Amino acid sequence: MSMTRREFLKRSAVAAATASFSTLIARANQQEKVRVGVIGTGAQGQNLLRQLMSMPSAEVVAVCDIYAPNRIRAIELTQFRAQGYSDYRALLERKDIEAVIIATPLHLHAPMTIDALQAGKHVFCEKAIAYSIDEARQMAQTAQRTGKILQIGHQRHYNDTYHQAYWLIKEGAIGKITHVRVLWHRNNSWRRPVPDPKFERLLNWRLYKDYSHGLLTELASHQLDVVNWFLGALPISVMGYGGIDYWKDGREVYDNVELIFNYPGGVRVMYTSITTNAYDGYGEWFFGDKGTIVLTNETSGLLFRERNAEKLEWEDDANIVQVDGRRAVVIEPTPTRRAPQRGEQLAQQGQRNAYYAELEHFLQCVRTGEQPKCTAADALPALTCVLGAKTAIETGAVYEFKPEEFRIG
Repeated sequence: MSMTRREFLKRSAVAAATASFSTLIARANQQEKVRVGVIGTGAQGQNLLRQLMSMPSAEVVAVCDIYAPNRIRAIELTQFRAQGYSDYRALLERKDIEAVIIATPLHLHAPMTIDALQAGKHVFCEKAIAYSIDEARQMAQTAQRTGKILQIGHQRHYNDTYHQAYWLIKEGAIGKITHVRVLWHRNNSWRRPVPDPKFERLLNWRLYKDYSHGLLTELASHQLDVVNWFLGALPISVMGYGGIDYWKDGREVYDNVELIFNYPGGVRVMYTSITTNAYDGYGEWFFGDKGTIVLTNETSGLLFRERNAEKLEWEDDANIVQVDGRRAVVIEPTPTRRAPQRGEQLAQQGQRNAYYAELEHFLQCVRTGEQPKCTAADALPALTCVLGAKTAIETGAVYEFKPEEFRIG
């Protein structure tokens, strides 16, 4: 089913109007700001904290980190308005805190989330959802039992460019998808500087098995979440390779992984993450029999059409660029055209980054009781994918997924 020019333009206008209306409704329901505590104020925690500090709907009243420099920096980011804690349980004892943001190492996601929910707090927890599938299920069950919001931070669910790409796929712009290529390549050790050896595992937790599954949970889970979402399907099996082949520095997790997932209908998904070469960088390529969608950053993408594909009805009004001699449509949050209308220009200028958008909606869910776009049930499949891949690498055999592994209950 092809999308007409009118439908293509209308979808973007409706999306922008819906977002604006949702924001107005949220603010109308806010007699007062949501009082928030942030647990884990390392690099990602500070990123989320900066977003919260710019929101009219949030009041950050407490921050927590066991590493003093991170805790002090977080207090500074709140302009010294928030109280600092080294023990998250003391933060949870505060009756005035309604919601908490958890941005700690992976192995702490489940115990901290469960404690927070049981303390009567709504929870936004970073991805991957948990260290194990059982832990993820316990988180979901606790949220259901307590009646509190639990949102998982797969922020691409709140990224307008990804939503635009998703609808192009749904409307048949690239035809039947047969292959997907996903990668996250860098040329660095992924190691953080440590001022004292006693802080090695605390600051470089991503490199040790007790705290993380390395590239699989910290990077691959982001992108496999997108693959499952865009395909509307879950993998049947996976095979893979990985090793500690370059960075001989005491790490316990792989410094490179290469995976092949088999999805229903013969769709193959190839995933690689390496730490020795950054040439290809980061991206997702969706290959269909009528075209290809390329997403290599979070603010725009490209749609390439196959030469034998019929012309899209709205194509003449799209923003067209030449890339390596190939004609491509630019995928943007609201499509850029040769003569955009004034209302659409304003909608484009009002776009927020995905971190802001996901936190803003979390606070809205706290106030209204609606469900977030990425619940525990939505986040579990990405974790299942990477843990199945880990088993495939460790055993040297194809891992066959069981349907129940992707379900919360």
